[in-house]
Amino acid sequence: MTRWTDLVDAGARATFAAYFAKVDRALAALPRSEAEEIKAELEAHALDAFAASGEATSALSQLGDTDDFLPALVADRLRARAGRTFNPGDIAAALMRSAGAGIAGLATTVAAGLGYAVAVICVALGIVKFFAPHGTGVYRLDAGGIFIGSDANVQGVDLVGMWFSPLAIAVGVCLYVVLTWTFGRATVRKRAPLGCRPMED
Repeated sequence: MTRWTDLVDAGARATFAAYFAKVDRALAALPRSEAEEIKAELEAHALDAFAASGEATSALSQLGDTDDFLPALVADRLRARAGRTFNPGDIAAALMRSAGAGIAGLATTVAAGLGYAVAVICVALGIVKFFAPHGTGVYRLDAGGIFIGSDANVQGVDLVGMWFSPLAIAVGVCLYVVLTWTFGRATVRKRAPLGCRPMED
C-alpha cells in the first residue's frame, strides 16, 4: 500500500484525509512538484507507522502536528528558492513565510528586511543624486560631522561628488546579492518527523 486512500478502514481513511488536508494547505506555497514530494514522503512514513500500530491517530501522532514542523519547512524551502533565483517576488514570499515560522523565523525576517531596506535606500539615493546633485551624497557639515543622505538644505562640503551615484547603487546591489545568498541558506527548522528527509534542502 502506497497511498492512504487505499486504506480499507473508513475511519482510518477519514483520519488520514483530515491530516493530509492540513498538509496540503501548509505546502500550498511551494511548487507543486516539491509539495508532492514532501507529501509522498510523509504519507510513506504515516503508512509505515499505521501498519505497525493499526491505529491511524497513533500513526499520525508520530509524524506530529503539521503546525509544529511544516511552516518552518516551507519557509526554509522558499528561502532556498529565493537564494537561487534572486527574484524579488520569491524573496518577498520567503520573508512573509519566515515571519510566521516561530521566533527564529521572525528574527531572520526582521534582520533580512532591515538589510533589504538599506539596499533599497542606497540605490534610491544613487538615483536621486543624478536628478538632485546638490544635497544628496556624503557631506562634511559646516557644523562638524558627516551627513549621508539627501537634504536640499544641507550645509557642507560634498566629499564624493557625482561618484556617489555609481558607488551608492553598487553598494545597494552588492548588499542585495549578499543578503539574498545568505538568506537563502538560513534555516529555522524544527525536528523532522520520524527522521524523514523533507527537512533537507
